[in-house]
Amino acid sequence: MRESYLGFRRDGLSPAEATETLGFTTSRLPAWEAAVGAASGRHHLQVSVEAEATFWEAFVAGKNLAQSALAAGVGRSTAYRWLQARFDRLRGQKVTLKRCQALLRLSDQRCHGLEHERLIRLATKRNAAAAAQHAAVLSSGHYADQVLTSTVSEAKQRRADRNTKYWQHMREGKSNAEACRLLGMHRRTGTMLRQANNYRIPSHKPEKVAAGRYLETRERLQIADLLDLGHSMRAVARELGRHPSTIKRELDRHRDLEGRYLPHTADHDARAQRARPKAYKLVANSRLRRLVQRKLNRCWSPDEICGWMKKTYPDDCSLRLCPETIYRSLLLREGQGLNKRYATKLRTGRRIRKTRWRNRTGQGSRIRNMTMIDQRPAEVETRLEAGHWEGDLVIGVGSVSAMVTLRERKTQYGIVVNLPHDHTAASVNAAIIGAFTKLPPALKRTLTWDQGVEMASHEDLTEETGVPVYFAERSSPWQRGANENFNGLLRQYFPKGTNLAVHSTQHVSNVMRALNTRPRKTMGYDTPAARFRAERGASITTMR
Repeated sequence: MRESYLGFRRDGLSPAEATETLGFTTSRLPAWEAAVGAASGRHHLQVSVEAEATFWEAFVAGKNLAQSALAAGVGRSTAYRWLQARFDRLRGQKVTLKRCQALLRLSDQRCHGLEHERLIRLATKRNAAAAAQHAAVLSSGHYADQVLTSTVSEAKQRRADRNTKYWQHMREGKSNAEACRLLGMHRRTGTMLRQANNYRIPSHKPEKVAAGRYLETRERLQIADLLDLGHSMRAVARELGRHPSTIKRELDRHRDLEGRYLPHTADHDARAQRARPKAYKLVANSRLRRLVQRKLNRCWSPDEICGWMKKTYPDDCSLRLCPETIYRSLLLREGQGLNKRYATKLRTGRRIRKTRWRNRTGQGSRIRNMTMIDQRPAEVETRLEAGHWEGDLVIGVGSVSAMVTLRERKTQYGIVVNLPHDHTAASVNAAIIGAFTKLPPALKRTLTWDQGVEMASHEDLTEETGVPVYFAERSSPWQRGANENFNGLLRQYFPKGTNLAVHSTQHVSNVMRALNTRPRKTMGYDTPAARFRAERGASITTMR
């Protein structure tokens, strides 16, 4: 502490300032003050400068450390301290380590030891400087808080109350003369107030009441003080009556790169982060915007895009997005970040949001000997085993052309078969039989269909493939949700009101491959193709 006091005095501080900086006083202060004039960087127990000069003359002449100390009449510890001081001075002058070792005739071990001690002292000095700066920031914060909470003079308070009442009268529609007359002041005073405010009546801003949900400035000052005293986060939370997680989040968010917590800076940053409205994420992050646009061009849904980004970039928090953000950017008039032309890449193709309409119900034709969905095996609902399919038709313009769509419930794998000429019961049966022929028996367990007349020959289909057909209730598409979802995805490539007969078999196969390689949320954003290959391989292995 004596050396610190002498250092502050040599830096130009007065005795009172040096004592205040150290934070304590002592009865030895007069003796320390007497040594201020004689302080030259040498320890108070060291010998004279002439003895040190004699030591260095002997050392330069080639004598070792002990012989040089004997020539100067000092002990080896004093000689070693001189050697260490010269080493530090040379290193401070940017002299290389090897050069210092050669000049002072040091061994490798001693040279590296001196360098290690020097680095420790420098680190200690830097930490002390950082701690002093932290304490200075906290002190300035306390002084600022005292200034803010200091009492205002009565005259200033009267003028502030008068101005508040004046603007309240102006907001009520009174003229300047009437408002000044009610307040008992000259009209020129009101005119000066209006001029100072650019002739605009300020809006009424109620006093902000501190919400218990957020930390206040005083609480942040107390957090800094308690941390400086060595309190743990739980101890700080107990003092403030807060949850420890609140203190931890506060420190994680507002500590700087050096680990310091500055309360006023933290309070300013917290208020800025709570401010609304914020910049749209798709506007602020160009990389995220480009990535979303590329996936929209490939007809990926917003949910698939967000899930794929989370799985592909797990450590990059800047690439986190909610599907609703994409929908709002595309479908709302005030949405920003994405061009509205990308709305046509969505499944519906609409540029605005539209409420759902009621599905019309009708009687239609009846299919004989139907087995209803409530008689379907219970394991179909669990999706724990593969081989349970849902099917439907996608109809083209004029109800001429069609496509058979099949989707497996567990793996979400889809099959598409084009029927360019008709969609009779015989054609549908042939398409399904051809699709199931390529599958192992373990992947052909059940088939669920709606009550369309294309399933009039369902008994022949079961006899040919061995797959029982179950029928959903009328006007209940949710009972075949996997297939309805697949049909919606397929409509992005084959829109309603178009002729499906113009598409080649190769094109239909390419579309089927594209749909099966898109990630699915229900499968942890794995692809149906990968899951289906795994199930197929497992079934073939079991058969062997």
